[in-house]
Amino acid sequence: MKKTVAAMVAALTLACTTSVAAKDLKFITLEVAPWASFDPVTNQPIGVFPEVVKELERRTGNKISMALHPFVRIDHELEAGAQDCTIIVWSEERARIVVKGELVSTHIVGVVARKGVTLKTYADLKPLTISVLRGLELDPKFDGDTALKKYFDTDYLTGIRKIAHNRLDAVAGAIPTIAFLAKQEGMAGYLGDRLVLGEIPLLLQCAKKSPNLDVMPDLNKAIRDMREDGTLERIKKANYFS
Repeated sequence: MKKTVAAMVAALTLACTTSVAAKDLKFITLEVAPWASFDPVTNQPIGVFPEVVKELERRTGNKISMALHPFVRIDHELEAGAQDCTIIVWSEERARIVVKGELVSTHIVGVVARKGVTLKTYADLKPLTISVLRGLELDPKFDGDTALKKYFDTDYLTGIRKIAHNRLDAVAGAIPTIAFLAKQEGMAGYLGDRLVLGEIPLLLQCAKKSPNLDVMPDLNKAIRDMREDGTLERIKKANYFS
């Protein structure tokens, strides 16, 4: 009897401790399919990011709300401490406002040209007009090349639509995402040559002003476990992200 009571007290204590330890976290990321977007029917977040976040919830016991916004807004939210964490491309500039966490994925980046425009080498970029996401770092040489004619847009779809209307020659950024969006919008036929500039890491990053930084080790461990047991790769393939 005494053992039974002791076991019940221990179980109750553990339940209370777990409840207290759990946090309500806020995650923000870029609204762009297939990484993260809103289902047109349910208006619920879908894509790689929402599935990763749901798995993080399950593995860590924390409740995580998701916010999807244009790229330019993400740093403002993190710097203000309005959001706890993000999973997005790493930037050394962002290091002043976030703590770098685990690698979630890598993304091939480069430039996708309008069909009929030759793009085989870096030199072929010189005469082109190129759409670039404001604030996005792709490659040191490309980023610092002031001779290139760059037009800064808030999202990839704007650049793709400009290409379709013959107002631009190319779009720079995450190549799989650009291809996915063009196909989704029925504009894949307007795209042609691709020039790969490299790969960029998508990392967990938590705001230095977040009151919940103490949960970051648990989040990092969950991501490592997801990478090792194949969960991350399964999520990526299920969402056309590989």
